[in-house]
Amino acid sequence: MVGPNSLTCTDADCDANVLNSDKIPAIRIATWCIGGINAKRCYLLDWLDSRKPDVVALQKTFAATQSFPKNKLFQAGYHSVVHAKKGEFMNGWGVAVLVRKTLPKPCVLKTGLPCAWDPGARFVTVAVGDLKFSSVYALYGNPKKHGFQKALERKLKWMKQLQEHVGKQSYLSGAWILAGDFNVISDGPPVQNQLGNTTQDRRALDTVLGLGLVDLYRHRHPDPTTGFNFGFDPEKSVTSRLHRILGTNVVADQLRYACVELEYRKAARSPSAPVIVDLRIDLTRDFRSTAH
Repeated sequence: MVGPNSLTCTDADCDANVLNSDKIPAIRIATWCIGGINAKRCYLLDWLDSRKPDVVALQKTFAATQSFPKNKLFQAGYHSVVHAKKGEFMNGWGVAVLVRKTLPKPCVLKTGLPCAWDPGARFVTVAVGDLKFSSVYALYGNPKKHGFQKALERKLKWMKQLQEHVGKQSYLSGAWILAGDFNVISDGPPVQNQLGNTTQDRRALDTVLGLGLVDLYRHRHPDPTTGFNFGFDPEKSVTSRLHRILGTNVVADQLRYACVELEYRKAARSPSAPVIVDLRIDLTRDFRSTAH
């Protein structure tokens, strides 16, 4: 098991001294496309204990609501909010938010987007005090089933629903974080025959960002060769950056640190690595009195 004293950061931007420090930031935010929460539960609990994130977005949980390990997570110090669809493939893939019990208890604001043609459980938003927080698992499109062009159309249609939802929210003027797997590669030149890496994919994500959101990792680390957090084979190096933590300007102004934890990807044999950002102030508390 990976622990606080055994971490060897393989991401050049991952500072073990920061992650293992007793000086906990005002608030630590994380996202992990975990790929089966019950199968990876021991790694998740170990990671929560060693990294002590305050608010976590999870994707591809694969668990029906009643089989989600809420009790174990509560014992570990976290409230859980789960969005799943029992009976659908992989229970709708599934997204969740974990909130440390020392913070305000999460209040559900939104589950799902109006996509009747997509049976997935891909979006949930909660309020944690003054902070609005969303876990996102964007539609990939499934080119094996639908063919490339149809898959791209389905994906862009879902992203359009995300754009419209984000654009309507008053949260954009406050503290709002959207974290998860956006299924878009935006570093390096586009590849028109690779789903997720086309100019259309990138344009769709840019439209979301253009509504008033900041890619926090890239804001901290502008070098496009850093921050890769996904690769199909966990035994091999990461190849792309699908997982992001987006925040409003209020959030970006408080950014202190950002990293990708490749070691936990390797330990859990997961294609995806956790992404962590630290903020200078606790945005779950009245940020208006302290943010500048």
